[in-house]
Amino acid sequence: MGGDRWIPLAQRYHLLSVLGRGGMGTVWRAYDEMLDRDVAVKEVRLPEGLTLGERRVLCRRLIDEARATAALRHPGVVVVHDVVIEDGRPWIIMEYLRARSLHHVIAEDGPLSPRRAAEVGYAVLSVLRAAHDAGILHCDVKPSNVLLCDDGRILLADFGLAVYLQGGRDADTLVSGIQGSPAYLSPERVRGDRGTEASDMWSLGATLYAAVEGDSPFLRCHALASMVAVLLGEYEPPRRAGPLTPVIEGLLRQDPEERLSPAETAWLLRCARSPDGDAVTLRVGRNLWAALRRTLAARGAAAVLGTRPRIGLVTACAVAMVTLGVLATRWHTVEKTDAAVKTDAAVKTDAAVMAGHDTAAAPVAPVAPFRGAAPVETPPRTVRYHESDGYSLAVPEAWKRQRDGAAVQWFDPHAQRGLTITPVTGEPLSGLRAAERLALAADEFPGYRRLRLGKARDVAGQAAEWEFTWGRTDAVHVLRTRTAGFEFSFFAPAAHWAPSRRLYGDILRTFQTE
Repeated sequence: MGGDRWIPLAQRYHLLSVLGRGGMGTVWRAYDEMLDRDVAVKEVRLPEGLTLGERRVLCRRLIDEARATAALRHPGVVVVHDVVIEDGRPWIIMEYLRARSLHHVIAEDGPLSPRRAAEVGYAVLSVLRAAHDAGILHCDVKPSNVLLCDDGRILLADFGLAVYLQGGRDADTLVSGIQGSPAYLSPERVRGDRGTEASDMWSLGATLYAAVEGDSPFLRCHALASMVAVLLGEYEPPRRAGPLTPVIEGLLRQDPEERLSPAETAWLLRCARSPDGDAVTLRVGRNLWAALRRTLAARGAAAVLGTRPRIGLVTACAVAMVTLGVLATRWHTVEKTDAAVKTDAAVKTDAAVMAGHDTAAAPVAPVAPFRGAAPVETPPRTVRYHESDGYSLAVPEAWKRQRDGAAVQWFDPHAQRGLTITPVTGEPLSGLRAAERLALAADEFPGYRRLRLGKARDVAGQAAEWEFTWGRTDAVHVLRTRTAGFEFSFFAPAAHWAPSRRLYGDILRTFQTE
């Protein structure tokens, strides 16, 4: 047929106009006579001089693209209607979209705002997560493969280089040599290694950089120079990324094991695209922000409340008090929860209202999650709090309580120390390692120094602990423990850690699940 648009393809599809051309073929707008609708048709053009075996490999790749795309039932993936074999070549019949690629949007309208880029990145990440769950790597994430539709949808197109995974790594590279756009390839793929899910995440990071800065961080004068830049990790830090900065920097790490995971990336992107992610609208009040701005250095203030998303907001603000004692009098005073004097039935009702818990759920027997830490009676001059997340504990009566989502924090406004309890799921050690990567990517703890991170069998069977200090002056000492479905994060001034740690142990002995 050779692209003659006047001859119906498969006696059904009339090729009308060219929508785009690439290195391997052409995408046509076409009309489906049988179903009376517009469609898009992808035509592969095989280079001259290929052997029969090479032609078969390229044709197989296009069919694999169709299979990979059709296997993903996701709103962010183009629908594949059919595959037609004609002139010895496969033709993919797809839904017709009124859309522009992210590449064209950047070229024609300029870079995106960080919030819009976060929306686009979140949509692309959703497709990648679905693909990875189905055992498929995309292998060619870049702005020209991200489609922004007129109806508001955001799609990830062109699974032409997609490969199927076996045990988390690609089982078939399909064609020899390096495939994809050099400025968006991960270091391991530039080296010729097989890709992983982390390779797609790297490409997403480069795409987000291009969305806010205008070009890939590794784009150079020619392909070889781009690949060298990728291997060396050389790129200009983003200047317009704002809250996307920790996402981009966390994804563009040389070591795949150190890159942000999809879950971590999704969390940060949700924060970056939220309208209340700006410092002025953080729920700490204008007076607190003004005090922080006057007291902290400019970079420190931005790190705590400015250019990064809301990561552990209550913890970030309370820990800032450790080095800024003047903020203690400005902190929001939170009345003790009514649950301290309510009946058990009323507590269950509150839980249903505050956390959406089923009041008919069977109660959990009281249990202490720490070895050798049996629950004890509430000591004098303390208040026992009953939380909607299914636990209670007693803290000194002078401590103040603050809730931020699922996290509840109690802090001592006089000694600048506190405890945060957050319900968590998953394997404790992996969870703490992920939390460390996330914190480092967001520069949550300037002057961070890890003391230990590992299993804590002396605490509980599957427990893990992460202990560290941060802060260049008046350092903060932090101990985070995960076990039995909860994370306990205790902080205090490093200079007074020993007595504070003893108090922490006394508080933990009062912890009970309910």
